[in-house]
Amino acid sequence: MKIILSTDFSEENKVLLPYAIDFLRNSGGEIIIFHAYMDNVFVGSNCYPGNMDTDNYFTTELLIELEKNSQQTMLEKTNYLVNLINEEGLDNIKVRPVLVSGDPEDELIELSKRENPDLILMGTRGKGGKRFLEGSLVKSVMTKCDVPMLFIPEGYSWRKSNEVVYATDFNEFDIATIDRIFRILKPYKPHIHVIHFVEESDRPKEAALMEELEQAFLEKDFEGDIHFQLIYTDNAPQALKIFCERNDISLSSFIAYHKGFFDFMFKEKLNKDDFLNLNIPMLTFKEFSK
Repeated sequence: MKIILSTDFSEENKVLLPYAIDFLRNSGGEIIIFHAYMDNVFVGSNCYPGNMDTDNYFTTELLIELEKNSQQTMLEKTNYLVNLINEEGLDNIKVRPVLVSGDPEDELIELSKRENPDLILMGTRGKGGKRFLEGSLVKSVMTKCDVPMLFIPEGYSWRKSNEVVYATDFNEFDIATIDRIFRILKPYKPHIHVIHFVEESDRPKEAALMEELEQAFLEKDFEGDIHFQLIYTDNAPQALKIFCERNDISLSSFIAYHKGFFDFMFKEKLNKDDFLNLNIPMLTFKEFSK
């Protein structure tokens, strides 16, 4: 298994490390630590001389200093992860740093195309107080990376991702996507709650679709458990939050569509902030062909 761990070098990103190690603990594989050092400039970080922001003119000397500082920090982060792996007595996990200059979104997408990893792991907040998953960037990254992406919120304390909610809109990719969730979360033997929000008037149609999806998994062999449930409500955001709290959900998951993902998927019942406000990890999948 190969994982890209995308970091902005903030201390908050340390929460990513236990996940990366856990996914590879039994199977072994490679962790690629990725950083695009120009993102420190784009977000107006105060970590560099002169408290530069995006309106500053960057001299060759400053860019050289940025690269030098980033190389040193990358070395420190890499050694820190290697030491964690060694402390756990694991000799089946390799660590490889990848440091580039450029836009972090574009460079991450290009790296994912070259490396074809099984998973991209990253935090939801960057330096300078800017949330990575705000505005249009979340939709852009989710829909452009061809591999699954796991986003861990800032300040989240690691725990096993074994209680998972998967929100469905009954499309042709559901079965394949749920299979992928089981494969990725295999170390945790997850219990997947497949849910769909529905209004009372749609009960017969939606019930039939959920039953059809459930039937597809009756004879499937997988490590873990799965449960299917329609949630009747006229307030989907509140229902989602209550469901996650009552079931101690530790990860949410969904398919990221190319256009109008959240509005299309839940027919304007939910938006991205409703998932972000859960403050739990999110596992997303780009819409893909069977």
